Amino acid sequence: MSTFNIKPYPRVAVYSTGWAGDLTFQQIYDDLAHYASNVMKNFGVFEDELPDCLQIGFMALWETLVERHEFLAEKTRKQTVFFILARCKISTIRYQANQYDSLDELIKSDRRDTADENVIDGFQHQQGERWAGWATEIDMRIDIERIMHKLANKYMSSTKHLVALYYHTTQVGKEAAANIVTTDVWRWYQRYGLYVQQELQYEFAEVFLEGHTYPPPGLFEQPVEHPNHGRFTSPYHWREQYKHGNTAPAEALLEQFRHTKCVSVALRAQLEGKTYRQAAIDNGYSPASFPKYMKRAARLLHAAYA
Repeated sequence: MSTFNIKPYPRVAVYSTGWAGDLTFQQIYDDLAHYASNVMKNFGVFEDELPDCLQIGFMALWETLVERHEFLAEKTRKQTVFFILARCKISTIRYQANQYDSLDELIKSDRRDTADENVIDGFQHQQGERWAGWATEIDMRIDIERIMHKLANKYMSSTKHLVALYYHTTQVGKEAAANIVTTDVWRWYQRYGLYVQQELQYEFAEVFLEGHTYPPPGLFEQPVEHPNHGRFTSPYHWREQYKHGNTAPAEALLEQFRHTKCVSVALRAQLEGKTYRQAAIDNGYSPASFPKYMKRAARLLHAAYA
């Protein structure tokens, strides 16, 4: 007989809990799922959101247990359920759901009496229909594809319109989409995002609604772009002239303000291309107050080279 008290390694991992001893993860799930569902409902989670919230919350619990086997050893059922609730990512789920318009309202407006045709179950032929029950769903998909092809071809010459179409019809974030073509997210959305959104609403309403109030989009045209392609550039263009040898206006300003030390120092710092902070530190001024002299110097140079 072996003198070693060795227990066989369990085929299914068990975790110590503070309310029911050692349990497998499946047992923990069975014990807490109903309780967690009720708590989530009390905190405003809707029925259609529950499956995703439960899955995400329990996945977070499982990942924690894998890393910390005794995580639940001193936890109560209530503490564990609120751990799951805190990690169910309901805000993320709702944010992603708001990235696109649901087709439910469009469908039930004119298909409320044809529910059978919208069921893809393969058994509708037993009811004597002329076509399978999934035919309506296929027709809908074809209609959607036609809309997308129409808009994609229309926007083929404009990458920014295409990116806006991509943003409105997927779950990609606004900033992530805009960064494909520009760094100015707000301006891109105002010029392109809103136009494409209006056109999508109109095209889908035309296909899926018998009557609607969505206005048709305006004339499609490329907005006039700033030559910097949406990136900020300084309004002061005197630097280019100064670097190309036109130094007379700058020298005249230095002579004019030679007795005004702060302005003279700021003018030289602007001509040398220093940052506000570096100019202040190099000349012994406060970085908090010196920027006003740098801005004044920039205005003076701009006027001198205008």
